[in-house]
Amino acid sequence: MALKILIVGCGDIGTPLGLQLAAAGHQVWGLRRSSLLPAPLKTINADVTVAATLSVLADLSFDCVVMTLTPAAFSDAGYEQVFNQGLLNVLQRLKQPLQIKRLFFISSTSVYHQSDGQWVDEYSPVEPVSFSGKRLLQAEQSLVASGIAFSIIRFAGIYGPGRQRLLDQVMSGQGSAKTPSLYTNRIHRDDCVGFLAHLVGKVAQGKSVEPCYIGVDSQPVTMWELKRWLAQQLGVDPERLTQEESSRRNSKRCSNKRLLATGYQLQYPGYQSGYTELIKAYLNSNK
Repeated sequence: MALKILIVGCGDIGTPLGLQLAAAGHQVWGLRRSSLLPAPLKTINADVTVAATLSVLADLSFDCVVMTLTPAAFSDAGYEQVFNQGLLNVLQRLKQPLQIKRLFFISSTSVYHQSDGQWVDEYSPVEPVSFSGKRLLQAEQSLVASGIAFSIIRFAGIYGPGRQRLLDQVMSGQGSAKTPSLYTNRIHRDDCVGFLAHLVGKVAQGKSVEPCYIGVDSQPVTMWELKRWLAQQLGVDPERLTQEESSRRNSKRCSNKRLLATGYQLQYPGYQSGYTELIKAYLNSNK
């Protein structure tokens, strides 16, 4: 069944997702602040933080909505404006929102507060301590209270083309302290896109989807181990990396059992496979 789909926020996840869904036969509209999206995507230029710009949504009807929002600033105000007020603005202006088959909201594993390396899943308690986690949890709660059919996707550290912060750090010699062990959970950008497309496909087939998924690969790893491996691949002596103490205090291992139970097969099940291509491109660009 072909669906009418709205993607709110068309960056390096929303745009390739839209193109993949359009290639599968769906009609896709993409909402972004400015500039046109590539064909055959239909562009809506609007800003979720400015309610008046969203009036066009009342004239359109959608079967699915995917919200991949990005705040203008990494601050409490930036997150509140986009994730909290922006979500409410969109919900208020959607035509017959309760008839939408599914709204997918991209959240983050920052809603989890666990800090001693334990495993967490979709049933684990969430008591975020960071402003980002708190604002995202508020948005999740607004969605739950809205009455609309929803699925919340809590992605962990997204990496991929154009996201090379860790590579830059390692090349500059910045490592991570071995103790205390700080686990990091990651997922490749292409698997973010692939998993979202997989879930939309299930909706199109009339199959059920869960209200919440953790979006991570199958290999949580300590930051110390990850940076040492990256150093080896980049030709940097791991022993020369600084042992910098991280300002991050959360340390948890996120389970992707529910993700895998949907039948989705990760393109990059672990960081080694995911970073290999990135490292090749990174080294070539720095020759």
